[in-house]
Amino acid sequence: MKSKLIFVLSFAVLVWNVFGQQMPNFKTVLPSATDSEINTFDTVHGVYFNPSVQSKNKLLVFIPGTNGNGMGAKLFSQVAANEGFHVVSLSYPSSIAATICHSQNDEDCFENFRREIIEGKDLTPLIEVNRGNSIENRLQKLLVYLRKNFASENWGQYLTDKDEINWENLILSGQSQGGGHAPLMAKFHKVSRVIMFSSPKDYEVKNQKPAKWYGEGKTPLKNYFSFNHVQDKQGCNYIQQLEILKTLGLFQFGEPVNVDKVAPPFNNSRILITNYPGTQLTSLEAHTSLMGDGRTPLDKNGVPYFKPVWLYMLEGE
Repeated sequence: MKSKLIFVLSFAVLVWNVFGQQMPNFKTVLPSATDSEINTFDTVHGVYFNPSVQSKNKLLVFIPGTNGNGMGAKLFSQVAANEGFHVVSLSYPSSIAATICHSQNDEDCFENFRREIIEGKDLTPLIEVNRGNSIENRLQKLLVYLRKNFASENWGQYLTDKDEINWENLILSGQSQGGGHAPLMAKFHKVSRVIMFSSPKDYEVKNQKPAKWYGEGKTPLKNYFSFNHVQDKQGCNYIQQLEILKTLGLFQFGEPVNVDKVAPPFNNSRILITNYPGTQLTSLEAHTSLMGDGRTPLDKNGVPYFKPVWLYMLEGE
């Protein structure tokens, strides 16, 4: 009994050291429980809320990469929840990578592929996603469900009086494929912020240029933040990645900043890079190291090495 108590107390101390306060509430919600029209990719959404901290009244929506689901990005989501953000990690149709467009001649391929997943419109034969299974419907139905079942947590503020998504109070974030969906969604909806990990990577291999859809839309470009590893070659290489970010328009806010050498606020750049740990990595290791659970580096106390970068991307000016 004594050893069990010591273990519990030790774990509590570790949690306090890592996050600085109690762990946020975590719950899972099955997509089909929110809408009977959702009948594919029915793995749980992850939902985070910390009632012990002052609410930012902003919703962080995390969109995972290819083959990801709502059970990923736990560390990043917990850090955000402990800063006062409401957080959801979405499950959505993610089994086909956007790199399928590398073999296509259509310059609108990347945009149409992503918009079918996001909006559920029939725009490409490369994937089949209807409105019910789309990202937008899954998010909207999840918020309605959370408002009804967890009223004290104030999820309803992210819906309009017509039960539509209140986009301006959202931070759209994602890794890899999800980090490509986020800026495209922000092009068509004015959101509070866009956070892109290991992304965006839509690059036309045949024409050797970034995808056609990059550029400013309804969300001001100053609200976009990117974080990439220089050894990441998934989807595109580092030079192509910089070309994408230049086409997107982020160089107007400063040159890329290496977070291994420059302290927060990283010269207020929107283009953050790392080569951590400075030794040779595989492309996949580099691609997943920025915030992936089990991949991102931790210090001796279990604190994520990139936590200062995450906080800057969440709240930096």
